[in-house]
Amino acid sequence: MQKKSTELLFLLLMLSVVVLLALNSSRYFVRLDFTANKAFTISKVSKKLFQEIPEQVHITYYLSERLRSLYTFPAQIEDLLQEYAAHSRGKIIVSVLDPAKTGDAAKAESLGVYPQQIEVIEKDERSVARVYTGIVMQYLDRFETLPVVGRIDTLEYELTSRIRKVVNNEKRVVGVLMGNADNSIQQNFQALHAELSQDFSVTEVGRGEDIPDEISILFVLGNRDLAEFDIFPIDQYIMRGGRALFAVEGVNIDFRRNLEAVKMENSSLLDMLESYGVRVKRALVLDEYCKNFRQPRVIFGQVMWQLMDKYPHWITVADQFASRDNPITARFGGLDLYWSSPLELIEKSNIIAEAIIKTTPDAWLMEDQFETLPDRSAALFFMDKESRKQYNLAAVLTGSFDTFFTVIPERDGELREWQEIKKSSTENRIMVVGDLDFATDFYQYTEAAYNMGFLSNCAEWLANDDDLLEIKTRVTRDIRLNKIQDPGEKARAIIMAQAINVVLIPALVVAFGVFRFFRRRKKSLIIGLEG
Repeated sequence: MQKKSTELLFLLLMLSVVVLLALNSSRYFVRLDFTANKAFTISKVSKKLFQEIPEQVHITYYLSERLRSLYTFPAQIEDLLQEYAAHSRGKIIVSVLDPAKTGDAAKAESLGVYPQQIEVIEKDERSVARVYTGIVMQYLDRFETLPVVGRIDTLEYELTSRIRKVVNNEKRVVGVLMGNADNSIQQNFQALHAELSQDFSVTEVGRGEDIPDEISILFVLGNRDLAEFDIFPIDQYIMRGGRALFAVEGVNIDFRRNLEAVKMENSSLLDMLESYGVRVKRALVLDEYCKNFRQPRVIFGQVMWQLMDKYPHWITVADQFASRDNPITARFGGLDLYWSSPLELIEKSNIIAEAIIKTTPDAWLMEDQFETLPDRSAALFFMDKESRKQYNLAAVLTGSFDTFFTVIPERDGELREWQEIKKSSTENRIMVVGDLDFATDFYQYTEAAYNMGFLSNCAEWLANDDDLLEIKTRVTRDIRLNKIQDPGEKARAIIMAQAINVVLIPALVVAFGVFRFFRRRKKSLIIGLEG
C-alpha cells in the first residue's frame, strides 16, 4: 500500500511540473476561451439599457423543443435573455415559444424567423428535423429580427444594438464612394458589403455628388480618380460633422500589368488628408513579418492555391503592434495589408492624431525603384538592413477640422448648387489607412477574414457607438498561428515548446521508469535476504 502511494505521489509530482510549465508557456499561444474576455456575462451597457427605453420591449425567442433537447446553446441563449429582463426594471419582457406547439409558426415566419433543417442521429438512425431558433424584438409597432441564432459569443452585441435601433427607430447608413473608377461594390467589395450590411444600410455614392445628411458614415475607397471637384462634397460632409474612413494608396499597383507600381504624384484627396493632419507617403512599406505570396491555379478543374516565398509587401499585423488605447484595436483580431503606404502624422493645434496600427521595427521603405514581382522577393529582405524602423499603417484623427478649400471648384459641363464653403467642423473624427486592397475581396489571397471584422469595428467607432464597440470586440481574439512577431519572443516560445515536448516529458517518463526499477530491485533484494 505504501509502495503504491509513493508511486502515485511521484506521478502526481511529474504531472504538476508538466502542467505548471505548460501554463507558463501558454501566454505565447492563442487563447481559445471566452471567459477571459467575459463573453458570457452581460455588460454594464446592456444592464443600463432600460434607461434608454421609454416603453416596454418584448423579446420573443422562437425555439423548437427538439433543438433544446439536442444542444446546449439554446439554454445559454435563454439565460442571456433572462439576464436582460432581470436588469431592465420591467422594461424588457422575454418569452420563449415553440412555434410548432403554440401555433405561432406563421407569425414567426412573417417576422423573418424561418425553420432550419438539421441532421439528427439518434440510436444509429439518421433523420432531418425542422427547427426554429430566432429572436424577434418588438417595440410599439416596430420589429427587429435575428432570423437564426446559433451562437452566443456575439449575441449580446446583436441584441443591444438591435434593441437600440428598434427603440430609437434609427437608420444607420454607410455611404461607399469609389475613388477608383474601375472599382464597384459588386466586383470588388462584396465581402465588405456583406459585413457592413449586418449592422448598417449600405449605399453607393457617386464621385462629385453631394453626400446626403442621412449617411452616418462615409467609406472613401481609393483615390486614383478623385479630382478637387470630386472631393469638395467629401470635405464639406466632414465640415458638417460627417465621419469618414479613407482607404487610400500612395502607390498604385496595376494587376493587369504584372503588378506594375506607379506613384500617385497628383492626388487631390491625399493633399486634402495632409491638410487634415495625416500625410500618405508615395512609397511602399515592406516588413520582415509578412505573408507568403499565394496565387490561384486551376488543377483538374479545381482552384488550388500555389504557395510561394514570403512576400514583404503583404504585411501581417500582429497583436503587439495594434494600439490598446483605441476601441477599434483594443481587442485586436488581426489585419493583413497589401502594398501599403506609410503614414506621417502632422501636428495640428486642433487635431489629435493617433497611429493605431504599425509595422514591426524591422520594416523598410521602397520609394523609387519598385520591385513587386513575387519571384524576386527573396532579395528584398536584404535591403536597408541598417536603417529599418517602425512605420504607421493606420491612424485616427479627432478634433475640429478646417476645410481644404478656399474657392469652390468647378468642372466643365457639370453644375452643382454649391454657393458657400463651410470653413470648419465641430468635434469630429476620421480614419485613414494607407492601403485599399485590404478592404477588397483580395483578402481571400491570405485568408484574412479578420480584415472585414476590423472594418466593421472602424464603422462602429466612426458611428460614435464606443460602448457597443466594446461589447463587439470583447470576444475578438487573434486566432492566427503566427501571431508572435518579435524574434526573441518567438525563439523563446519555440525553445519552451521543444523543451517540454522533446526533453522534459520523455525525461520524466524515463525518471519514473528508473524509479520503479530501483524500487522493484530493492524489494527483490529484501525478499532474497529474508529467504
